[in-house]
Amino acid sequence: MTTGVPPPEPAHGQYALSGPARVRDARVTPIRGDLADIALAGKLFAPHYVVPMSRAVTGDHAAVRKTPHADAEQTSELLCGERFMVLDITGEGAGQWAWGYCAHDSYNGYVRLEDLGEPDGAAPAPAPGDAVEAALARVGTPYVWGARGGAGIDCSGLVQTAFARAGHALPRDSDQQEACGKAAAAPRRGDLVFFPGHVAIALDPDELVHASQDKGAVVIEPLAALVARKGEPSAIRRLG
Repeated sequence: MTTGVPPPEPAHGQYALSGPARVRDARVTPIRGDLADIALAGKLFAPHYVVPMSRAVTGDHAAVRKTPHADAEQTSELLCGERFMVLDITGEGAGQWAWGYCAHDSYNGYVRLEDLGEPDGAAPAPAPGDAVEAALARVGTPYVWGARGGAGIDCSGLVQTAFARAGHALPRDSDQQEACGKAAAAPRRGDLVFFPGHVAIALDPDELVHASQDKGAVVIEPLAALVARKGEPSAIRRLG
């Protein structure tokens, strides 16, 4: 029955959802079945909303894992001093895990609680520099899935950390990075060259630097060699 009376405004501290909402990318949306970041209140439904607690990595690096288990898939990595926004703590004793997201790219996951401590000053900022030179400095670094330069590095981790030196805050995974910048017809120095599930950085139209799972390390390789293994590039992107 329609009464013509408008619905009541939500009370202070309460939130109203006017319709269904979808999680566009679960990797960077801090919500689980039981709770969510307070920033999502009024946008996505959760039984509880939590104010995140900032913590910093105290060692050289800390793995970000898909589930709270030491043998779970590593999906990313935090480096010394980088911030992790804690939304929940699970487990007991030395088996405690923090669930939340990386402050620099909002990537969700679990980090061992013992790897985190109270922040001391500002989070470390990448030293300014050239993205290509930063990538070349990593040549020979072992390829490690999910790593960003601590225990090793993967293809999108190389791109993310190298371009951070040039002031580009890129997302974590290669498919997310493929949505950045503008399309280019042919690669030139500094362009990102994408293949299915992979990304490389152009040194010139014919040569690339990338963290290669096939080669087991960061290598310089002809574009033609990657095309022979992976097929034609799915995209070439240029970051202003």
